[in-house]
Amino acid sequence: MEFEHRPPEPVNGADDAKPRPARPRSHRSEPDHKGRIARRRLLIWGAVGIVAAVTGEELVRQTPVGFRRPRPGRTEAGATPSPHQHSATPTSGATSGATSAPPAPPPPVTDGGRRWSDPAGWGGAVPGPKSAVRITDQVLLDADATVGSLLIEPTGSLVFAKDTDLTLGSAGNIEVRGSLVLAPSDTAVHTVRFPAVDERRFKGGGMTVVDSDTGLWVTGAGYLRLDGAARTAWVRAAGALRAGDTSITLAAAPTGWKAGDELAVTPTGAPDGEDFTNQYDLRTVRQVNGSTVVLDGPLKYAHPRVAVGGGVTVGAEVLNLTRNVRVEGTEQGRAHIHLTGSRRADVRHAALRWLGPRAEGKEKWNGKAVTEPVLGRYGLHFHMLADASRGTVVEGVVVRDAGNHAFVPHMSHGVTFRSCISHNTWEDAYWWDGPQDTRTPQGPSDDIGYESCVASRTVFEPNPRGYRLTGFSLGAGTGSRATDCVAVGVQGATGASGYEWPETSEGVWTFERCLAHNNLENGIFVWLNAQHHHTVTQFVAYHNGGWGIEHGAYLNDFDYTASVLYGNAAGGVAVHALGRDKGTVFDGLLIDAAGQSDYAVSTAKHQLAGQPVTVSRCRLTGYRKAGVAFRATTDGEPDDIQVLDCSFSGNEVWLDPEAPAPKRIVLRKAGESQAVEVGKPGGGKAAPAEWNASVAPASVPDGPRQPVTPALRLSDTAAKTSRLPT
Repeated sequence: MEFEHRPPEPVNGADDAKPRPARPRSHRSEPDHKGRIARRRLLIWGAVGIVAAVTGEELVRQTPVGFRRPRPGRTEAGATPSPHQHSATPTSGATSGATSAPPAPPPPVTDGGRRWSDPAGWGGAVPGPKSAVRITDQVLLDADATVGSLLIEPTGSLVFAKDTDLTLGSAGNIEVRGSLVLAPSDTAVHTVRFPAVDERRFKGGGMTVVDSDTGLWVTGAGYLRLDGAARTAWVRAAGALRAGDTSITLAAAPTGWKAGDELAVTPTGAPDGEDFTNQYDLRTVRQVNGSTVVLDGPLKYAHPRVAVGGGVTVGAEVLNLTRNVRVEGTEQGRAHIHLTGSRRADVRHAALRWLGPRAEGKEKWNGKAVTEPVLGRYGLHFHMLADASRGTVVEGVVVRDAGNHAFVPHMSHGVTFRSCISHNTWEDAYWWDGPQDTRTPQGPSDDIGYESCVASRTVFEPNPRGYRLTGFSLGAGTGSRATDCVAVGVQGATGASGYEWPETSEGVWTFERCLAHNNLENGIFVWLNAQHHHTVTQFVAYHNGGWGIEHGAYLNDFDYTASVLYGNAAGGVAVHALGRDKGTVFDGLLIDAAGQSDYAVSTAKHQLAGQPVTVSRCRLTGYRKAGVAFRATTDGEPDDIQVLDCSFSGNEVWLDPEAPAPKRIVLRKAGESQAVEVGKPGGGKAAPAEWNASVAPASVPDGPRQPVTPALRLSDTAAKTSRLPT
C-alpha cells in the first residue's frame, strides 16, 4: 500500500476540524492523538486502524477546548489542598464522567484482530517510538512495541497475544476509550511500560486527560482488563525464621508461586529492638516444594513467631510481589493509572510498579526541598465514578515502590479490594480524598471492601512530618468493611497508624479480624467526633512503637471487643475521647504489655466533657507500673472512667499527681462485688500506696462478671482469588 499524505482526521466531531491557534512547542512535547499540528506534514498509514506519526519529532497535544486546567497544588475550585487532600468535589448537578445507572457490561473481547506486526495493517510500516498511534479497529499485539503515545478509540481494541511475553512501551499517554486487554497464559508475561516519564511536568487534578501527566487513562466507555495468573498473595511463615535461613516453611502451600518470584518477608521483632519497623527481607524464590520455599540467598534478619495470646500465634507475612501482568514506570519517572470510564474495569493479579509521581514542594527539611504527591495521580485511581464502579473487584493486585497513594476509590462506590498488597509506597496506602478543611465533611465512597489486604512499609517525606500517616484510611461512607487485613511497617510521626478513622471523615465500617504490627506508631488511631456507633472486633496489635489503640478526638461511641494488644511500646490503649451518648466500651480485651510499657491502659487529655468510658472484663498483664493510669491534663476535662471486672497481673491503677481531680473513676476488680470510687489522695480511705489515690464505696448498676479471654482465629493466608472466566 502506498503512503498517503493528507490532513489529520478529526476525532471528536466537526469542532476538532476548526482552526486553532498554534501553541509553542515544549522541548519535551508529547505525541498528539488528535492531530492538531501546525506547519507540518503528517504521514498517515491507511488501514482500518490509523496511526498519526511524525518522522523525527514528537507532536504536541493541545488541551481540549473548554477544559480549565487547575494550577499546580490547587483544586479546581481554587482551594489549596494539603498533601492528603485532593481536587474537586462534585457540585450539584455535576457528573463524574459516569452516571448513576448500572455500569455497562464488559465489551466482547477477541484475539482475532489484525496483527500489530503486520506492516500491511498500518499501510506499509509498523509504528515506531515517535508514532502517535490511534486504533479504531481490533488489533492483536503479537510483538514488542514502542510508541510515542496510544489512543484506543471506542470502536477499537488492543489485545495482547496470550501465549507470548510482550511489552508495550509508550513515551506518552495511553488513553483507553475502547478496550485494552492483558490476559496472558500462566507462563507468559504482559507488560505496559512508560519509560520516559518526566515527573517535573505533571500538573495533576481534573477529570480529563492531561497531556503532561503520562500514564494509563481509561475514559468514556473504555474497558481495561488486567487479568494475570492467580497467585496466593501472601502466606505467614509456619515458624520462627532465623537470620541465615535459606528456606521458609509456610503455614499453607501457596498457589501459583514460581522460581523467580520476588518475596518480601515482614518484620516481627519487638519494638525495643533496633530498626524494628524496617527489618524486611527481600528475596527471590529458587524453588517451591509444597509449603516450603527455597530462597536465592540467606535471610538477613530474624523474624520471630509471636504468641500474642488469645490462642493467636503469628509468623511473619511472606508477600509475593510478582505478577505476570505489569504496568510500570521507572525508578526515575513514575506514571499512574486513572479510571473515569463508565464500564467496570477488571484488574486482577497485576503488579503496578513505579507509579504515583511526586513534585518538588515548597517546604524544606534540614535545608533541602522535600517532595509532595501530585494531586490525583495515584497507583490505581477510581476517580469519582459514583455507582458506575459498583461490582468492581480488584483481586491479587500489588502496588509497590509508588510515590503516592496505592489504592484510591475516590467517590466511587461498591469496589472490593481482595488480597491486594501495597508495599513500599508513599502516603496513605488505602485511601481516598479527604476534606479540604476540618469544617467540611469528606466526600463518601460507599460499600468499599478491603478483604485480606496488606499495607506494608508505608512511608512519608520527611518522616518526622508524617503526622497521621496510615496504611488504611477508613473514610466516609456507609456499608464498607475491612476484614482479615494486615498493616505492617507504617512509618510516620504522631498519630501515624496501621488503621485510621480520620477527622471529619466518618464512615461506618465493619472492622473484623485485622492485624497491625511493627508500625512505628500505633496499631489503630481514631481521631473522630462521631455521630454514629462504631464496632471494632477481633483486632490484634503487636510490637507497634506506639499504642495498640490510640482513641481520640473529643466525643464518640466505639465498642472494642474480643481483641488482643501485645507488646506495644507505649501501651495497649490510650483514651483521649469521652463518650457522646452511651460512651466508648473496651470489653473483653487481652492487653499484655509484655514488659514493653509502664501501663496497659492510660487516659490522656479530654478536650470535652462527655459520657464515661468503660473498660470491662479485660485481662491486663505484663505492664511495669500499673494496669490503668489516669493521666488527664489540667488544660482539659477530668477523667470519667469505669474499670469493671478486669484482672491485673500487678498494681491495678495509678492516679497521676499532675492530673486534675477526676469527675468519677470507678473500679471493681474481677472477683469482687464492691466497687470503689478512686479520687485524689486525702479525699477518702487511703488506697494502696502504688495507686497514689484514695477510695470510697461506689455503686454501679450491673453486677459482677468474669473477665473474658478473647478466642481469635486469624487466617494465615490471603483469601483465594481467581482469574476471570474465559
